[in-house]
Amino acid sequence: MNQRSSTHPTKEELESFFHGTLEETRRQLVEDHISKCDQCCDELRTIPHDGLIERIHAATSSIDDGQTPWASASTIAESEPADSIPAALLDHPRYRIIRRLGQGGMGVVYQAEHRLMERPVALKVINPRLVSNELAVERFHQEVKAAAKLSHRNIVAAYDAEQAGDLHFLVMEFIDGISLDQLVARRQPLPVLHACNYVLQAAQGLQHAHARGTVHRDIKPHNLMRTDRGTVKILDFGLARFATQTDHAADDPGLTADFTALGTPDYMAPEQARDSKRADIRADLYSLGCTLYFLLAGHAPFPNGTAFEKVLAHCERQPTSLGELRDDVPSDVIAIAERLMAKNPDDRFQTPAELVEALKPFGRPDSVAAHDQPTSDSGKTLVAMPMPQLQVSTESTATRTRTKVSNQATSTWVRRNRWPLFAVSGVLGVALGWYVLADRGEQPPALPEDNSLVGQPSETIPPATSTSDAEWIDLIARIDLSADVVAGNWTVTPTGELRVDHTPSARVMLPFTPPREYDFEVEFTRVEGDQSIALHFVDGDGIASFDIDGWGENLAGIQTIDQIDIRRNPTRIDNIQLINGRRYRAAVHVRRDHVDALFDGEKRTTYHGDGSDLSLLPLWSLPENTLGLGAYDSDTIFHSVRIRPISN
Repeated sequence: MNQRSSTHPTKEELESFFHGTLEETRRQLVEDHISKCDQCCDELRTIPHDGLIERIHAATSSIDDGQTPWASASTIAESEPADSIPAALLDHPRYRIIRRLGQGGMGVVYQAEHRLMERPVALKVINPRLVSNELAVERFHQEVKAAAKLSHRNIVAAYDAEQAGDLHFLVMEFIDGISLDQLVARRQPLPVLHACNYVLQAAQGLQHAHARGTVHRDIKPHNLMRTDRGTVKILDFGLARFATQTDHAADDPGLTADFTALGTPDYMAPEQARDSKRADIRADLYSLGCTLYFLLAGHAPFPNGTAFEKVLAHCERQPTSLGELRDDVPSDVIAIAERLMAKNPDDRFQTPAELVEALKPFGRPDSVAAHDQPTSDSGKTLVAMPMPQLQVSTESTATRTRTKVSNQATSTWVRRNRWPLFAVSGVLGVALGWYVLADRGEQPPALPEDNSLVGQPSETIPPATSTSDAEWIDLIARIDLSADVVAGNWTVTPTGELRVDHTPSARVMLPFTPPREYDFEVEFTRVEGDQSIALHFVDGDGIASFDIDGWGENLAGIQTIDQIDIRRNPTRIDNIQLINGRRYRAAVHVRRDHVDALFDGEKRTTYHGDGSDLSLLPLWSLPENTLGLGAYDSDTIFHSVRIRPISN
């Protein structure tokens, strides 16, 4: 019956319709036709059931809903009312419940504190249906023991398994961060560098688990948490396998032993849908490939349809290529994602370690490939473009490249050996001073008895470069908070310091018209957060910012030059990472033909030009071309903000 009238669907179309695999535009037409055609209805009754389809139908009956297992503490507006917390937990002798953080397919998560150790922890109370019999409880404890043996910076640590009344819960490391699905919801598709870096970190955690014979079975953006310092940690190791072996076992052991495929349909490997017991580390890699796709595309590989239709799509269809969705993703990264999502496990990376090596050129900020991935203000990576000729030097490109590499190597060596160098320099300095003074018949000053000045890191800021503090003009005293604040909650403390709380793109204008040449200096402490601090400065007709610890990549430099941000313009500085709670000094020295940017008294980079090609990113925009300050989602205190005129 392959040959049918053109007025009827073909047999192949009827089979696809019967199995739920017919594309949506054609499915509606076939459905309308069948509702009026007895002949096609009879044909449908003759189509045999497909074993795979039946197994997937059974699998989707126990699929997790994909909700985030817990939210960052910062996303919870109010603590959960005490009467909503189980009494057995409220009265627990070892743990004090602070708040409910969230709920996922396997249970409810609470933030708590160990009463004696005062250590913050997360308690995941296991869904009662998963521990409904003694065998299930024993499996739970076995899996927790296996998970507790995993110790890796990219895996959330499991501390203990406890019981409170009829409740069984897992005691885990508390992560105050954000899950990757929440991060994408907030920022939309991520820059290639960030996406590859997060997946690379997750792969490192998976490799550690793989070496110890452990498979996760539910890798997805919701189970990957990014800490405030940018570390990605995998949640729920051991729980997915425990739930796979246990779910519904008491109700129907014969069915679930073959068909349970606990997971999330958006990220489930085909073989996991067929038989979850045979899923190995390559199933986790498939899910990680779907996660990489999600981070770069802003949605899962198959975002539409029911859970059944999504699982079936993973078994039989190819997602839209990342190259069709974005024109800035390197072809090698697209190939990595496609290899991870291969239908046949043998065609994928065979271990997470192989994936780590493949992603290193694209997921490490210090790699050449990562530097070739500029991103726009919207967070999307831009197509590489020729660099503008901003430097006035006549030396060749090759010479500048060699010099830059040499300087970077020297700078790295100096940073690594700075304390021994300080010690040697201190001793040599004292010896030289002794010699000079002795030659003049004078005694050198005595060193402190504890030698605290030799070889110890200084907690003080280097002296200001001014010849007299009287030359500087205090700008904090001039601020009118009601008129000068552009975004964020800014306050002036009783001690005369300026403070801003956590707000994306917080900024304030400084009411002072600078001369053509001047020095602009700020002393500050970032109290909390991991994003950039910015000094907005005016250079002729242009305005720009000196950004410090920006883009989540510990970068610094001048934003932006000829519409190119610090990730691509010549003022880029790597490895500028602020330590919260420490005091720093930053400054810009604006001159007619260049601008020097200084950090802790040291000149770090220079812009050459008259300011005509300078501009602010939209996130730092000000109503007027004036001096200003910015702090991106970082609680920051500005101790001193001042300007010193040089010339008109």
